Amino acid sequence: MTHRAVAYVSTAVAGLTPADLDRLLIDARAHNRMQGVTGVLLHDGHRFFQYFEGPPAGVEKIYARIRDSRMHVGLQELQDGPVEQLYFAQWHMGCSRTDGSALRELSSRQWRQEARYLGEDLAHAGDTPGLRGLLAFWEQQQEAVAS
Repeated sequence: MTHRAVAYVSTAVAGLTPADLDRLLIDARAHNRMQGVTGVLLHDGHRFFQYFEGPPAGVEKIYARIRDSRMHVGLQELQDGPVEQLYFAQWHMGCSRTDGSALRELSSRQWRQEARYLGEDLAHAGDTPGLRGLLAFWEQQQEAVAS
């Protein structure tokens, strides 16, 4: 079975609160689960980077919701196409920003662990620009935090 994966980066609208991001994550998890879509959402305080994957029809429904969202602007698509392997089969939606949210703290811990494994997988994988971009975004965020 061929799956579809989408990766994009966008700019968060000004004034998003931790509660807004919690609602976004809860909503995304519920809709992704209904559509059989999995993935990860990274937020650095200004930008979002999302990679999600699953059955083509489910991915299309989720992507339509994302394009219509008012929580971000300037969506730039990095990848949209078929993939042979699902990298986030056990995730309904992970999120990486942790300013005050227990839900996002748990997701962030899971993502830190998953990022290590994903880096190892990509060393042996073919052309996966969305996943490579996802890890690059994560590494930039980690460097900024360390500075």
